[in-house]
Amino acid sequence: MIKDPVFLLAYLAGVVGLVFQVARLPALRGLFDRLPALVWTYFIPMLSTSAGLIPDDSPLYRALARYLLPASLVLLLLSSELKAIARLGRTALVVMAAGCLGVALGCMAAFVLLRPWLPSEAWKAAGALAGTWIGGSANLIAVGATLGLSPELQGVIIIVDTVVGYTWMGILISLAGHQDRFDRWNGADRSAVDGVGARLADRKAKSSRPLAVADATLMVGLAVVLTAACLWVGGLLPPVGKVLNQFSWAIIILTTVALLLSLTPLSRLEEAGASTLGYAGFYLLLASVGAQGDLRKVASHPQFVLFGVIVIVVHALLTLGAVRLLRAPLFFFGAASQACVGGYSSAPIVAAIYQPAMAPVGLLLAVLGNVIGTYAGLLVAQALSGLAT
Repeated sequence: MIKDPVFLLAYLAGVVGLVFQVARLPALRGLFDRLPALVWTYFIPMLSTSAGLIPDDSPLYRALARYLLPASLVLLLLSSELKAIARLGRTALVVMAAGCLGVALGCMAAFVLLRPWLPSEAWKAAGALAGTWIGGSANLIAVGATLGLSPELQGVIIIVDTVVGYTWMGILISLAGHQDRFDRWNGADRSAVDGVGARLADRKAKSSRPLAVADATLMVGLAVVLTAACLWVGGLLPPVGKVLNQFSWAIIILTTVALLLSLTPLSRLEEAGASTLGYAGFYLLLASVGAQGDLRKVASHPQFVLFGVIVIVVHALLTLGAVRLLRAPLFFFGAASQACVGGYSSAPIVAAIYQPAMAPVGLLLAVLGNVIGTYAGLLVAQALSGLAT
């Protein structure tokens, strides 16, 4: 097993590089049209973990999430079209609300259906799962600590969150390749979404320039300095409740500063490919996320894995229902669903896979979910506690 962080990083970087090179081969174009390179970038590390080649937990994964995520976000957010993105607000919020409601109702439905096979503390576990799939890992810990969830069951929920949640992320990535067909069937109004992408593409076509050393060093310097500064400032701020921790503060501050910088001449770094460099970092992060999913753990707790599957199904149905009623593009389904289930470490990735200019939408929805996740998890637990007696 590859445990050394340096060799593990080399393996993941090699997978990402090889996948994108193979995807360019004309003979395999049909395969990669059906299963895009990003799907392979995600699932090959997951299969490697399941085969015992690499670990599902490593200091490298935590380091990438803490340092590479914010640095990549800086480079992506520099090209943000804020005015156009603001027009998506109502639709994004309604679909996100449907996704959150779907998780809550899914936990209740799964509890009722599987109650004979669940332990007595399952209502607490359901609340913790609702917390993490509306918010994030911090919400899971906050709900679990508040309810007095046993370490054993908390570990089980982490397995469900990892295996089922990461598998769902892979499905969302796969669906991105079918969004045009879905949007035609749904009669979706893509004008706002396409407008953002068109403006970004037009800006690249008219103003793109070769990457110079001066541009590259400014990009790297800006990303690293802003990441370090925001992590430092976030570390000085007090936690708010049990959810808004120091890293959450850092991400919020970094997002705000990077969005403001997109209104300055620094946004012209996009002409030299700032977002391309940001995406490269995101793809490496995506590989590390996939590596944390170990399919071997499914067999250990089948009833809770089934519990998670039921929650995802209900969540998906309600979120898709909102997209259908609003005649919204499939992009909103992918962004809102991953904002719920994945949180801010992966929601911008999925949003950007659907629409390259839309990473900020996924990030902002995930921050919203992080704020309400603990409250939602506690409400679900309270509702189910009556059924458990």
